[in-house]
Formats: sequence, structure tokens, C-alpha cells
Amino acid sequence: MNHSNSFETIIEQFKSHTTIFIAAHIMPDGDCIGSALGLTWALRKIGKRVTVTCNDYVPPTFVYLPGFAEMKPKTPTDEELLVFVDGSSADRFGAAFDPKFFTGRAVLEIDHHITNENFAPLNFVDTRAASTAEIIYRVIRELEIPFDAEIAQCLLTGIITDTLGFRTNNTTVDTLRITTNLVEAGGSIPQVIENAFNQVPLPALRLRGRVFSEAHLEGAIIWAEVSQKIIRELGVNGNGTGGIINGLLGVDSAKIAALCVEKENGKIDVGLRSRPGFDVSGVARRLGGGGHKQASGALIEGPLEKARERVLAEIRKNL
Repeated sequence: MNHSNSFETIIEQFKSHTTIFIAAHIMPDGDCIGSALGLTWALRKIGKRVTVTCNDYVPPTFVYLPGFAEMKPKTPTDEELLVFVDGSSADRFGAAFDPKFFTGRAVLEIDHHITNENFAPLNFVDTRAASTAEIIYRVIRELEIPFDAEIAQCLLTGIITDTLGFRTNNTTVDTLRITTNLVEAGGSIPQVIENAFNQVPLPALRLRGRVFSEAHLEGAIIWAEVSQKIIRELGVNGNGTGGIINGLLGVDSAKIAALCVEKENGKIDVGLRSRPGFDVSGVARRLGGGGHKQASGALIEGPLEKARERVLAEIRKNL
């Protein structure tokens, strides 16, 4: 396992390479999409040739971001530098992360998750950052690239979504300073809030109602599950379960929330959330996933009932 490389080493990679491939992780969220696109726009401003990709469904929630249409499945071609953003392990990047692409290339990852496995030849992991977008901001600033409205909007999306609108306990003074600078550069906080938090398709809204009505509260643990049968019945597309788990944790007596979602391939997407004082990152790690103390996840084998019992058993070990 590699240790995190110096910030200077990472900056030198961007300075010394002209063609760059940037990959966002599978099951993408606002931080990975915003970070990948923000870095893409910045590097293009200084003449770099950049390819950006996500090898998974990208929710239309983020269609307002410049470059959204470019976020399609791709693998490296002739790029000199491969950059993987916001993923804690290699399997989070699908077909894009394959050692067969590494020969003769520089390969690095940029991330902020405490469960990061330092999986690339070069790694920069800052667990103090509230989002990967904060780290990308520092990279762009160090490269002396002027911030414009496009870059600012992408990075604001990463920061605001990963902090749930500045509500997570890892939101710092630096987070707020960076946000201020991005707004001054032309970014819009209301646009992020409106698109990321205030809009939901009707099928997804109905799914939330179904899940909330069938949620189970066991002491400090609240949990729910979503089967493929329900997803098909309600006509939910893509990432229609987004936002559900944060709603579960809103129950006043709950300290830890778990949501198990059955995927089309039979695997179970596990989401974990907790209140301060309760760390779910260890649970996620034991399940083969990762994340933060208050927000983590994993992808495990089904069937749904067996997976749910496995998740709950791991959570109970932490209480």
C-alpha cells in the first residue's frame, strides 16, 4: 500500500503532462462529478487536452453543470496522465481503472475519504478536507489558473452536496472560505441547492414515501430496504434512491441509518449514515466499502434479506 504523496508531487504531474484522462467513480455523487468537471475545465484553460469520464449512470440532477454531457463511459487511449477522483478504492472506477492502461503513463488519485486504500501509484489523500472538490480547488489555485463561473459552479456542487449544505461536522472555516471565493468567481449556491436538493422526479418521490412508511426503528438504528420489484413497480430510473438515507436519519431517536438497495445485477448497495459520536466508516470497511465517519457505503452480495441482516449485525457491533 502506498502512502499519500506530497502535494508538490501531484502538482508537478499536472504541469509536466499535456494529455490527461480524468475519471469519476461509479455510483457518482455531486462531489466526484463536480470535482472531475471542475478540474477538466481548469486544465483546458491552460491548454491541456482533457478527457473526462464516468463509467456508470450519471443522474440528471447535475445536468446544469458545464460538461455534463461528456460524462459517459470511456477508457484511456493515448493520454499521458490518468487521474481518478473521489474514490477510496480501485473498484470504484470500473473499467477505467485497469493496470493494462498504466504502462508508460503517470497514474494518480485525489481523494478525501478516511477509508482510502492508496490504490494508485501516486496518491494524494487529505482526510481533513470536507470534500474532494476542496482539494481540487487547491490544485487549481496552485497551478495559478484563474477561477471562472464554470469552474466555480462545478466545485461548489462538490462542496455543497458532500457537506449536505454545510451541515456535516467536517465543514470547516476553510470550507467556507473556499465557498466564498467560488461565489466571488461567479458560482451560484442557490443553483446547487435547487438542483441537488429541491428537485425529485415523481417516481422517486413515491419511492421515498414507500420506504419511509416501511422503515424499521430498532433502538438507535433505523433501517430500510428497496427491492428491484419496488423499483420496477414505481418506474424509478437510475439513482432514484438518492436522499432517502438522509431522510431516515432525520428520525429524532435514530443515531445510525442503513439503507439496502437491490441493484439490477442482484448486488446490494448499502448506504450508512450516523450522527456525530457514531462512526459508520468501520462498518463500511468491514463490508468491503468505505467513506467517512458519518457517511459511508459498500456494495455487497445479495440476496437482499441476507445482506440486510449482515449489515445490521455489523452495525450492532459498533453500539
